[in-house]
Amino acid sequence: MSRVRRYAAIAACLIALVVSAGCGSSPTRFYALSALPQGGGPAGGVVRSGPALGIGPVSVPERLNRPEIVTWVNDNMLHLAEFDLWAAPLQDSVTRVLAENLSVLLPTDRVAIFPWPSDMPVEYEVRVEVARFEGTLGRECSLIARWSIVRRGDKQTRAGRSSHTEPAGDTYTTLVAAQSRLIAALSRDIATTLDAGGGW
Repeated sequence: MSRVRRYAAIAACLIALVVSAGCGSSPTRFYALSALPQGGGPAGGVVRSGPALGIGPVSVPERLNRPEIVTWVNDNMLHLAEFDLWAAPLQDSVTRVLAENLSVLLPTDRVAIFPWPSDMPVEYEVRVEVARFEGTLGRECSLIARWSIVRRGDKQTRAGRSSHTEPAGDTYTTLVAAQSRLIAALSRDIATTLDAGGGW
């Protein structure tokens, strides 16, 4: 075989390898947490003008605030999904969904995310520190969070701790749906305290 034919054969083999590798690659999938449906709260979607809420700061563990969805393999090992990614930073998504949920659950449309505009007269600050927000496919997903509500007028504070679990399902789609339900449960805990604190 001549040198030209040999190089042509090598080039053809390389092209075949590249094409086969491209055909075998997995597509990247992006996921987002979902909020409670509008009109699903006590006010039934009616425009409301209750107390102004400021949501944040909200923090999540650094191990989770990354593009890849993180799940537990065992008590000491985490798995980062290569092709199943968050569509937005998880900390931002948790903050957004919490704010949307509280606007549904409470009689107010005045909900802002930290840092809120300086001209917005926030009456209550809701701060959340998420300690755990992951699960194991085929088993369950859990959320553990500490939160506080500060009334800005007199700095009176009410604090709480939420701990909830949901079945994770076998796919990342069902896992993210479970995590959305966990944020909804956290939102209800905070909303109950805010609602009961109308006479602070």
